[in-house]
Amino acid sequence: MKGLVLALAAAALLAGPAHAQTATPAPAVHDDPAQDISTLRACAIATGISDPSKLEACERPILRACNDDYAQCYNRLLAGWDGLLNMSFREMSRTGLLERRQTRDLQSAQRAWIKFRDEDCGFYAGVWPGSRAPGQLAACRHRMTRERAAVLTVRLEAAKKLRQAGASEPSR
Repeated sequence: MKGLVLALAAAALLAGPAHAQTATPAPAVHDDPAQDISTLRACAIATGISDPSKLEACERPILRACNDDYAQCYNRLLAGWDGLLNMSFREMSRTGLLERRQTRDLQSAQRAWIKFRDEDCGFYAGVWPGSRAPGQLAACRHRMTRERAAVLTVRLEAAKKLRQAGASEPSR
């Protein structure tokens, strides 16, 4: 019996490394901010703006590349959502989708939103003492920017569809 146990243990040890060598490596997760923006844009358009938990699901591919640094992960997500927000804002305000007055209103609203986000998140970061403040600030800015980016992106896509529908309607 003792010989059988030793034989099985030896077989398991020999099989372990051979199996590990043939295992398929995990797919590489990208580390490119432009790819983050593309991933987030596609997901925001697909999920819409009604359910923030669906937007959180958009972040999973990016989070796989993060380490355990709370602030660093949120700052990476913030950079992706901020890039999407800026891309959508530029496209909405500079491509003729809006009239001049609407473009000015959008710029004014965006400036007010940035001021609100920074002051609101600054307040919450100030509530958490010491080393937790940077993580709280990053999490707040990330969450608020994610929501604003999704809103602008979805509205941009809706404006494009309305424009296309208007262009395809026959004149009367």
